[in-house]
Amino acid sequence: MRQPARPDASRAAQGRAGADDPYKTFEKYGVVKMPDESEPPILTPATRAALAVWMMELNYSRELEAVGVKPRMRAMLEGPPGTGKTTLAHHIAARLGIPLVIIEISSLITGIVGSTGNNIGAVFSAARKLEGNVALFFDEIDSIGAARNSDGSSAGQERNNTVISLIQMLDRYDAMLFAATNRPEAIDAAIWRRFEMQITVGLPGTAERFAIVKRYLHPFDLPDEDVAALAAALEGAAPALIKNVIEQVKRELVLAPRTQAAADLPSILGRVIVSCQPAEDMPSPPLWSRTDRTLAELEALSWPPVLTKKAG
Repeated sequence: MRQPARPDASRAAQGRAGADDPYKTFEKYGVVKMPDESEPPILTPATRAALAVWMMELNYSRELEAVGVKPRMRAMLEGPPGTGKTTLAHHIAARLGIPLVIIEISSLITGIVGSTGNNIGAVFSAARKLEGNVALFFDEIDSIGAARNSDGSSAGQERNNTVISLIQMLDRYDAMLFAATNRPEAIDAAIWRRFEMQITVGLPGTAERFAIVKRYLHPFDLPDEDVAALAAALEGAAPALIKNVIEQVKRELVLAPRTQAAADLPSILGRVIVSCQPAEDMPSPPLWSRTDRTLAELEALSWPPVLTKKAG
């Protein structure tokens, strides 16, 4: 197993503009994210601890190989939608200095017999040519890796063949690889076993919500107790929803004076929650489940927030 190389991120990004872009092949199947585009994830303590152990393995691969073991190179990230699985994969790849290719599963699936398996093979073939200088990320892998069945239908047989193709490609690939799912029970057991790590990326706790609100409220600033109150109103929200709400609050702060709309926090949040909704199968934070009470509690916050510096 080859330890991933650590190319210069800026030079790699510049190289993508030319005809010899080594990542161009992947554009048919997904999006290439360079190391310098990553954002550190805000993780729960358990997930952060698992990540720290893994990074130690990758940094001490020679020492591990000296005693007959190798660093793990595959991680299945499971958890609800919007919890930051893609952000985590991108961050790990960036720490290794390699781009992340986010494979769009819809680009692999076709109605032509055998074509889905061929597309999967093309992705792995392109990655092998880069000799460890790329990490692959299959989001919603359950769409192509669902448990095989024996219903006898042609569609069922094609799905089974796709799973077999994916298993074969996994067996021939020895570089960095991520997959993500919010339906771990749906994944074929043989595919699940081929991932050496299964990391749960759960909903943020109190400390993580505070940090997420603080990050995305910047360059506006509130006292910590007010940030905590705002974060509490978003209890149960996934990071993606928290980001969406806070960024919309910032838009309202900029635009409200120009539109003469009410700019107090309850009024702003009242408008924001109409356009930002939690998914049906996700918890409903207090801002939505107890709207009137929560907005009344937030009236006591220091508002508007202080603009510490201009963004950008």
